[in-house]
Amino acid sequence: MDFYQVNLGVLVATNAYLLWSQYRTTKKDEALTLLDPALEERGEKIEGGSSGSARRFQLNFFIPYALAVAADWLQGPHIYAIYKYEKEIPEKMVAALYAAGFVSGGISASFAGGYADRFGRKRACLLYCFLYIVTCLTMLSNDMRVLFFGRLAGGVSTTLLFSVFEAWMISDYHEQCIQTADLNLSSVFSTMTTLSCIVAIVSGIVGDALVTASGTRTWPFLAAVVCCIASGFIISTRWKENYGVRSSESTSAEDVKAGVRAIFRDRKILSLGITSCVFEGTMYLFIFFWSAALKSARAATGWTDELPFGLIFSCYMCTMMAGSALFTRLKVAQGGISGSADMLMKVTLLVSCCLGLAVILKDERLVFWVFCLLEGCIGAYFPAMACLKSELVDDGIRGRVYSILRFPLNVFVVIAHSLDEEGDGHRNHVFAVCGGLLLVAFLFTRRYFA
Repeated sequence: MDFYQVNLGVLVATNAYLLWSQYRTTKKDEALTLLDPALEERGEKIEGGSSGSARRFQLNFFIPYALAVAADWLQGPHIYAIYKYEKEIPEKMVAALYAAGFVSGGISASFAGGYADRFGRKRACLLYCFLYIVTCLTMLSNDMRVLFFGRLAGGVSTTLLFSVFEAWMISDYHEQCIQTADLNLSSVFSTMTTLSCIVAIVSGIVGDALVTASGTRTWPFLAAVVCCIASGFIISTRWKENYGVRSSESTSAEDVKAGVRAIFRDRKILSLGITSCVFEGTMYLFIFFWSAALKSARAATGWTDELPFGLIFSCYMCTMMAGSALFTRLKVAQGGISGSADMLMKVTLLVSCCLGLAVILKDERLVFWVFCLLEGCIGAYFPAMACLKSELVDDGIRGRVYSILRFPLNVFVVIAHSLDEEGDGHRNHVFAVCGGLLLVAFLFTRRYFA
């Protein structure tokens, strides 16, 4: 077995242990709660119906959410390849197509959440399914106008995926009083991250198998269409509609203003916005640069063998799962806002250090381990950030605030990509700048949460 196979085996075993330990702890806590005479005397004994409602809530949300995420992961790795190699589109036009998606995502972030709050978050999730189907079907065309339209639709759908699904879930969680069934939101957020990692690994394998079987990269996009149809069907038949603040007199511009005022009025939400912009923007740039960084490290040793990118990607996803599982295992949620904020500050500082080490280190194995640590931090970041936003953002304006927070993220990524250059020097410069910005974000968070 080579280096990456050994690492993947260790990471899979570690994740299996963490998930099994988490399951065992949950079952043990449930048993102790049911048998606690003190709770029974106070009439607080949890009935089977409560735990059943928690399971129904999780299945009702996680199945369509997993299908929606699968649609994203199935086609994501093949977008560049189908543009560049199958359609033979010039590099500059490929960059323009990518930029169109981010610009569309940034613009839609200013109004998508507001519309979801006013007209229904369930409808917004169904709109995601529809737009993603459109996005995938446009990939069957060779017309540049159709492809650009697909990228614009894809930008809007990405904004919806990472804002309205979570907003609907939090509102439904509180409406059903799931907290009385001993299911914390922190556990739900952690499961969302873990599930996303598992779906990413499976989708990568299925996508590659479809390409091999068909001889074309269009099949993963058709599989994504099937996932969106299935997700939309479950959402339309099983989910109840929920809304934010609804006012017939308000306009989209007023919704945006209300969301921006809510962000700037609360310094804690503002610091979360700064951190999410820098952290998630850095994550997108890392996705773009990590393969080149490992290639350069391997080339420096004189090796000419091709890197096993599939294995490396699986290692990253396993490490991200481990970070999410550790978040739950450490029971950060018991510390409330301060516990989640403490975790957020730690992972932000750690990622800043990882980027600095990635610039300094030249050994391929050390760079790989640093990148694994970075991915582990990302796995802990998402549930920590989600917990903080769920506590600080009012449910009535949750959708619009969540989507507005994605606007600076899209601007950050578009600007960064517009400055792209060839060579290791530029990549190291990007890592150094992002590391510095993460340090600034850490100081902001520390000032308002410490």
